[in-house]
Amino acid sequence: MGQAELLTMVVPLWALLQGAAPTEIGTLVGARSLLTFFLAIHGGALMDRLGTRRVMLFFAVATGILAALYPLLPWFPVMVGLQMLIGFAGNMAWIGAQTLIAQVTRGDPGQIGKFSFFARIGNVVAPILMGLLWDVAGPTISFLGVTVWCACMFAAVSRIDKPPPGSALVGRVTWRDILPRLQDYTGSLKLIVIPAVAFTLAISFTRHATNGVENSFFIVYLREVGFAGTLIGILFSIAEIANGFGSLLSGRAAKLMPIPWLMVGFTMASIVLLAITPLLGGVFAFLAIAHSLRRGFEGIVQPLMFSLQATAVPRELQGSVVGLRVTNNRLSSIITPVAMGLIVEHFGTRDGFLVMGAILVAGCAILAVVVARTRSLSR
Repeated sequence: MGQAELLTMVVPLWALLQGAAPTEIGTLVGARSLLTFFLAIHGGALMDRLGTRRVMLFFAVATGILAALYPLLPWFPVMVGLQMLIGFAGNMAWIGAQTLIAQVTRGDPGQIGKFSFFARIGNVVAPILMGLLWDVAGPTISFLGVTVWCACMFAAVSRIDKPPPGSALVGRVTWRDILPRLQDYTGSLKLIVIPAVAFTLAISFTRHATNGVENSFFIVYLREVGFAGTLIGILFSIAEIANGFGSLLSGRAAKLMPIPWLMVGFTMASIVLLAITPLLGGVFAFLAIAHSLRRGFEGIVQPLMFSLQATAVPRELQGSVVGLRVTNNRLSSIITPVAMGLIVEHFGTRDGFLVMGAILVAGCAILAVVVARTRSLSR
């Protein structure tokens, strides 16, 4: 998770330094999700077929190499290509982590909450580190810092136990094994008929839409009101701490009321807290409180979402359902930054946040009606 956070912060700052327009920044952020959108289901199937450890190790190396290329290739079309490749490579590692935790915990929300909490440690450390690197050493060292971080991830993944001898997950991998298969896609798409899966996909799409705004124009807005890179990093780290502790509360929250209602309510609240960003006057304390509450609510929602999907499908399909959800998330991440860029150019930054917030709140209201009318969800 820290690896993704490093790139989330440094790429918009790098694009701004190159003089990119708002639409270009939105396109650059959205491009990171393009290949993942098409290949996440394939990646999840690879986890089920070849073994999670082996796939994660390969993509850890690929991400580190790609990150080092950014300062060498500062042209916008090339940056879009790098974003597509590094977005896919980085997301494969996250798909692997989610697949493993779903298999091990069998969907227990309390245990998945702990997983989400520890995943946020990287999110807390990474923005501060990147902010310091950016302010002190500049863009080139910042991107090399991402490469070093990927090397640490490789070391961590290598500690995962290898499959036992004789397992189907052990052996030589051929080109035929790694090519996409039509049956992987059709099998994953069939899971949408399960109400719990369809609902979590909708919530996840909305949730990632707010992240798409945060990862692009929220950072640009903070820079425009005069925040230094280090201060932006501190703001994001404070919010990630709140997110982590929110994850620890998900197990208790799940005992209070049906999980779908919790997911709708907390998602809507997080949207409102992001939409009011321009109304907070650029005051760091107000922004920190609003951003932390928003991320805290998201921290509660994420384990509930993982739990609901993990319990809805069998163990041998956990990689496939994670791939399906990530495909859905990438679609949101592709659409939202570009849409936000167009909205900002038409309405301006202040009203742009409010317009996007109103659209997403309306989407949550529709989901609330769906939950109320679907007995298996409302109960």
